[in-house]
Amino acid sequence: MKPISFPIIGGALLGSLSVLLASCDVSSITGNASSFSGRVSVLGKPVSEAKVLLWQSSAKDGAKKIVETKTSKDGAFKLSIPRNKDKVTYLISEGGSIDGQDAGNLKMLSVLDSNSNKSVVINELTSVGSVWPNAQLINENKISGSKTALAIGSGHVSHLVNTSTGKYGETLLNGLNLPNSETMVRLNVLSNLLALCGNSNTADGCSQLLNLTNSDNSLNALISIAKQPWAKASELYKLFTQQYPLNKAEQIREGATLPYLLFEPESFSLSIRLEGGGAMALGKMMFDDNANMWSGANWMPGSQSGVINSIGGGLTRFNASGEALSPSPQGYNGQGLNGVGWGTGVSKNYAWVGTFNNKIGVFDLEDGKPLGPATVDGEIGQLQAVTTAANGDVWIADNTKDHMIRFPDGDYKNGERLTIKGLQAPFGIAVDQQNRVWVTSSYNNKLTIFPGENPEAVKTIDIALGARGVAIDSKGNAWVAQQTDSATLVLPPGVSKAPPRPTTIMQEFMQGLEYAKANPQQTSSGMIALISPDLKMIKSDIAKGDVYIPWGVSIDGNDNVWVANLFGSS
Repeated sequence: MKPISFPIIGGALLGSLSVLLASCDVSSITGNASSFSGRVSVLGKPVSEAKVLLWQSSAKDGAKKIVETKTSKDGAFKLSIPRNKDKVTYLISEGGSIDGQDAGNLKMLSVLDSNSNKSVVINELTSVGSVWPNAQLINENKISGSKTALAIGSGHVSHLVNTSTGKYGETLLNGLNLPNSETMVRLNVLSNLLALCGNSNTADGCSQLLNLTNSDNSLNALISIAKQPWAKASELYKLFTQQYPLNKAEQIREGATLPYLLFEPESFSLSIRLEGGGAMALGKMMFDDNANMWSGANWMPGSQSGVINSIGGGLTRFNASGEALSPSPQGYNGQGLNGVGWGTGVSKNYAWVGTFNNKIGVFDLEDGKPLGPATVDGEIGQLQAVTTAANGDVWIADNTKDHMIRFPDGDYKNGERLTIKGLQAPFGIAVDQQNRVWVTSSYNNKLTIFPGENPEAVKTIDIALGARGVAIDSKGNAWVAQQTDSATLVLPPGVSKAPPRPTTIMQEFMQGLEYAKANPQQTSSGMIALISPDLKMIKSDIAKGDVYIPWGVSIDGNDNVWVANLFGSS
């Protein structure tokens, strides 16, 4: 099943998907020397007379071309650049000649990291590994975006490829990734498709690739695939099999990079698994202004945890390079925290978690130092969403006590419980541009909305039963993940009804597991609701039949809406 996203373009909904990867440093050439050497090649063959363009990009200044040169007969080049660790540095090669034949449609990319101090390779592998993490940021030759986006996009390249050697990245080769995903074989097929534009004998294959992707060069073809990796996956795989035919005697495809896809993929998305820092069964992920990722762990790594019995984790933190900063196996704790579900948030100075054992953990964003638990004016229950409003107020959903908890101006020593009329089992929270608080319920079919400064002025909207994540786009529309297809749920014989309030999230999980066992053929459930700023239901059944227990909803800077499923793997 493929992930679902819904970009908002001129008010219309268009099905789309892009690859989102975790991250690395915003970096440049940071060695003692400002000059380095490089080489341009395709499948090991040098590309001579290729134009090499060196670019640098930052959130403040955008992307700018710094210098250009051409490769020698052996594909080599040398460049000198100003050193600037706060800018992303990348190289683009255009055209050139391979074995005396013109390669006019050949264009490749290498996004550099702090390891690319003295040498760099631009080839088919570095192109794929550089494009996929940065696909949302690339427009022609420019890679541009916010500080966080550039940090996440540029640094993740090193997990896929080593731009100093032109070979695979160490993360891709480790035991967590290589034997447990299709990432390497997909990457190899994609690189072989690009290589069609570097061989005069496969000029027809290159033309087919450009036609399939509506592109004018090999790099733009990759960018097109990366932005919609499910689109034309079948046609692209067929092109690969045609251009790299099977040698029946050897039982290997001629000229193809090993290993390659033996079977047609569902898509050409690429993913990387990261580990450490106490990460296990992470809930909501939040990023701070320095592109650090924070997330509470449902369970502690190494424990025998499950839905019925568990030892909960603490707070995990990964820096922009995907390196775990929190200690393993417990993560950041020091406040008696025992398991975090959907309750992770970030405010101006603090990271927050709401736990299963009725505590609110607070940590310093700089070093993860424990500062809490937070002080609240009464008893609290098991907690879920944590959200920061534009005015600095922090809101937390008390899922089992049916309260909203507010910390005015993010003061963790001044929490106040608020009883919102009709609110049951609050779960997800979003605060819009008008400071209205939108709250989902994991127990009923109501979406609750109230002004942050006047919580008594409550309004509700009927939605499907059992909602989870909610997010607000730039136009003020709310997107809601609904786990079911209707306002009521008819349970089959033998499945227990939901226990009376208060119901913990783990009790809800148990009911869900019973339902799944009673419906083994079911492969989808739930849908996405879209609600306008004036509280009108625009569409209630988006992605019905495609999602399977939709849970998290996030919206990126381009108004792409990302939905993650609880069941399945998308």
